[in-house]
Amino acid sequence: MSLSRVICKIDLQVLKENFAQLQKHAKSCALMPVLKYDAYGLGALEIGSALKSAGAKRTAAATLEEAVILQKIGLPVQILGLLPDWEISDAVASGVILPVDSLVTAQKISAEAVKQQKQVKIAVKLDTGMGRLGLQMPNALADIEKILNLPGLVPDSLFSHFATAAQPDLFFASMQLNNFRKIWNALQEKNISFPYRHHAAGDAILKLPEATDAPFNLARPGGMMYGDNFSSTCKQVIELRTFIGEIREIPKGGSVGYFRLFIADKPRKVAVLLAGYADGIPLALSNRGHVIIRGHYCPIIGRISMDYTVVDISDVPDAAVGDEVVLLGKRGDLEVTVAQWGQLKGTHGHDIWCAIGHRVKREYCGGER
Repeated sequence: MSLSRVICKIDLQVLKENFAQLQKHAKSCALMPVLKYDAYGLGALEIGSALKSAGAKRTAAATLEEAVILQKIGLPVQILGLLPDWEISDAVASGVILPVDSLVTAQKISAEAVKQQKQVKIAVKLDTGMGRLGLQMPNALADIEKILNLPGLVPDSLFSHFATAAQPDLFFASMQLNNFRKIWNALQEKNISFPYRHHAAGDAILKLPEATDAPFNLARPGGMMYGDNFSSTCKQVIELRTFIGEIREIPKGGSVGYFRLFIADKPRKVAVLLAGYADGIPLALSNRGHVIIRGHYCPIIGRISMDYTVVDISDVPDAAVGDEVVLLGKRGDLEVTVAQWGQLKGTHGHDIWCAIGHRVKREYCGGER
């Protein structure tokens, strides 16, 4: 019996197969996997090392702290997010590719680069329509010219971010691509270039083929690599399992859990599982979700607690304390998917993976670590 009450198994071979499938869709665009938030909570160094062996040539992070950790993989790292003023000194010293989303930020990075006598690779972000970060379109061309005239800065990437690539209507996403191309074409006329250009994340790789055509030569798969079952392209890479900690009999009229959300309509046999919402089981699965025990679907009953979940095992008479419980994953013909959890929670796979608690043990199989 494992000392860990909850285990998240990550299949690195399936991950690499997913990466290969996305590479086919991305055509000649190289893939730069986004490993922010510790690879969505699945382990950035383990995931990143597997993807390096699968052909990734660089990685991306959201913050400086994440980027410095990713440098251990041995690939160039680009920060995609905002770089606050108080991180600039350390960022310049780090050697990672730094994001520039304003002329002011570029000036501060330049001043620090001169101070440290360094040449700093920068990734200039365009706001093509996300409305959050990046050079705004009316002044973007003029700002880029000013940025590239600053000392100590070396152009590496020109990039942007889609607002609606996950939605059925791609009109706005296509408009964003046109905005990017206008800036790129204008830069070309002035003999200004960036070695790398990227706009597409996972959804756009699959749904917007022009986002992986010229002038783009990079694409940024993120959560899609781990398979949330909303797309058949990528298989689910994780399995989440726990164990039965106790078995109880609940009489007719007896209740289970906080607020008595479940009242037994007849005598029930129930199992107390050694996992709760602190381990990543969405609270939204209370009285709605199910798990797999000994080849049976067992419904979750009552309100999920921080550390425990109760399921009805009345149809599994041979269930015993210590039995394995599949929270996410497949056993035979039965399966619980990230997509199912996402639908019940009203969210998507990214939210599910990131919510798997830190006390959950990560185990890796099927690939290099």
